[in-house]
Amino acid sequence: MRNTWILATAILLTVAPAAVADSIHLLVNSSVLARFSSPDDNYWGTYSTVEASYMDHPSLGSDVLVIANFSNISVFVPSGNAVTSATINVILPTNPVQGTGVNFALNSFAPPNPGISIAPTFNGTGSTNVFVSLAPSFFFPLPSPLISGNEVSTGDLALDFILDGVILDTVATPGVNWDGYIGGSGQVLIPYSVELDVTYAPVPEPSTFALLGTGILALAVVARRRTIAGA
Repeated sequence: MRNTWILATAILLTVAPAAVADSIHLLVNSSVLARFSSPDDNYWGTYSTVEASYMDHPSLGSDVLVIANFSNISVFVPSGNAVTSATINVILPTNPVQGTGVNFALNSFAPPNPGISIAPTFNGTGSTNVFVSLAPSFFFPLPSPLISGNEVSTGDLALDFILDGVILDTVATPGVNWDGYIGGSGQVLIPYSVELDVTYAPVPEPSTFALLGTGILALAVVARRRTIAGA
């Protein structure tokens, strides 16, 4: 029985450091201002003072790319511990982000042609609604955190956001568009957050390994005595 207690104590003291592993979660909020223009396009439809009458809205185009430069952040794990894992995560808005926007009839708009093409005018006090996502990970992967001793940091990040949405404005004078060009431009402030998650555990002291060896030796002695007794 006494040998059994020695063995149990040795193993308990050996595995105890793993049981007190801990973590650090750092969340930093930031934002980036995105400016964009809609490509020239035939946004066909009736432009009246009722916004819902638009058949189409000037859009941001396909895959507008915005680069957000994020400065390095770091954390330090307590002395006597070692980092076991570290990850970087970026949190983006899940709902559309609203900004400002304007629509306009371009100079290439066809001459007035009742029922076919009459250039509308806009008030220039519209809005922009965009969805924000990270560029595909296979193209712009997030880097791994930098680990130097007890310090874990993100490094300076160039985050690539893709925007998709529409530019809306209110109509000043109605028009009909079947063969002209309607354009748009806008801007929006995109909020985002960078997470740094770190887990760490105590580094076993050399005496712990010695104690483990003692426990293994005690186990061997107990096993040998039982073998002799059985014989």
